[in-house]
Amino acid sequence: MKNWRFLGIDDSFKGDYCILVGCVTEGNHYVEGFMVEKISVDGLDSTQAIIRMVSKSKFREQIKCIFLDGITFGGFNVADIRGIYDTLNIPIVVVMRRIPDFDAIFEALEIFEDKEIRSEIIKRAGDVYKAEDIFIQFCGCSLDDALEFLKKSKLKGNIPEALRLAHLVATAVVHGESRGKA
Repeated sequence: MKNWRFLGIDDSFKGDYCILVGCVTEGNHYVEGFMVEKISVDGLDSTQAIIRMVSKSKFREQIKCIFLDGITFGGFNVADIRGIYDTLNIPIVVVMRRIPDFDAIFEALEIFEDKEIRSEIIKRAGDVYKAEDIFIQFCGCSLDDALEFLKKSKLKGNIPEALRLAHLVATAVVHGESRGKA
């Protein structure tokens, strides 16, 4: 596990402001660094923002797996995990605490003029699998590999440590900015 670097990406948004935060960890504990990209709420720029974030990272060649907190960011800004994998050639594992209600998701997409594009991106993400207490989708690896990445990346609980830290930082940054400087 030494030198296995994982990238966890989560978002936080308020109003029309949304950021993606990436946290790189060595294994399940040592924090190597953070990355930030701004995306539009309900836009379609999360895929390119993730690719840009990883491409300019000094850890790019060392990242063993990218963990995403779901495939929608900033509302319905849907990330194309196959497009990310095809560009970066790094396995993607999508982590979800509960199984998505796809009927409700596709119904909610009806308000978008580009609903067909968003729906296709969601369908391309593939099947959802149960992995202990969470659910996952993956691209660029086997189910066994995805489960191994999860096992090697968790410190406590069922969420990869890089993803847990990305969530904490994203929430702190957006909510801290809305209150002003301390």
